[in-house]
Amino acid sequence: MKNYKIQTVQQHQEQKQQRNQTILQMRQDGHTLQSIANKFGCSREWIRLILKNDLNTTAKFKFNPQQHCKADEYSALDITELTGYSFHYIYQLIKKNWIPNSTRFVKTRFYRTPDAHFWKKTDIDRWIDIKLKYLKISLDRFLNSRLNGYDVYHPSNGRTYRAAYNFYHPDIQKRYKLLLELQSGNSKGKLSYNSKHNDLVMKEFNDLIKPTQYVPSDYSKFINKITTKDFANKGLYNHMTTAKILDISGTTIKRYRLSGFLKEGVHYFAGDHYFHRYMYDPEKTKKAMIKAGYDVEFAQSLKDAKRGKK
Repeated sequence: MKNYKIQTVQQHQEQKQQRNQTILQMRQDGHTLQSIANKFGCSREWIRLILKNDLNTTAKFKFNPQQHCKADEYSALDITELTGYSFHYIYQLIKKNWIPNSTRFVKTRFYRTPDAHFWKKTDIDRWIDIKLKYLKISLDRFLNSRLNGYDVYHPSNGRTYRAAYNFYHPDIQKRYKLLLELQSGNSKGKLSYNSKHNDLVMKEFNDLIKPTQYVPSDYSKFINKITTKDFANKGLYNHMTTAKILDISGTTIKRYRLSGFLKEGVHYFAGDHYFHRYMYDPEKTKKAMIKAGYDVEFAQSLKDAKRGKK
């Protein structure tokens, strides 16, 4: 006689309860009725009836990573708040191994979302510290290169010119204020400003290279520089503004300065910045030029002729 395995009522109930719990958990993890049915080899209608009749639920669940996150872990949502990165960019970081490996993964139907990944807080905190260091280095490099001068090539004439930014230029101020915030510890959500150096960050995180040291730059010499407004309060203006005030071409003023008729410290002052290279006293400059032979009336007649005036 064939032996049949007889299942007790209690065993049947325990198996059913375990099955229903699995179905509910999968539904809460975001699985569709069809994907759950595929796991159990049944129809989606049977799964729907179990959820409705046995589990008394017809709700559409969305996977909530915060419900699965442990006390010593960060979810993807936590990392977006700490760094300012989007979910899409975090997925790219995972894909390219530019973020520490997640220590736990909850399998859901959303296989291309970082929601199901969980990381140890200690790993992410160290990773963020390294990224912040490289961000500060990048900001310092930009500020120093622009403030101390950089070469600009002009294809129109094939010449290279030396240029520099004013400390109060919007591009400088934006980065300088961000650097101050990072140095003061106010860095939450500000990593998205610069996403470079990902390879170097991971090499340092994995102890493959020697840690880079960050030495803050001193910008006091730029902060204490006299601004255009400060010069204007003293009655001094740069080359272009002086030419407009006097209605004299900048080339003419430059010729008189190079000829020695305009004296440094009397008619003009050498500034300490690219934009303040020569700061003129318009009234004294005009008087000195007239004394040196500049004919105001003749110059005006030439201007009128060019402008078509009689």
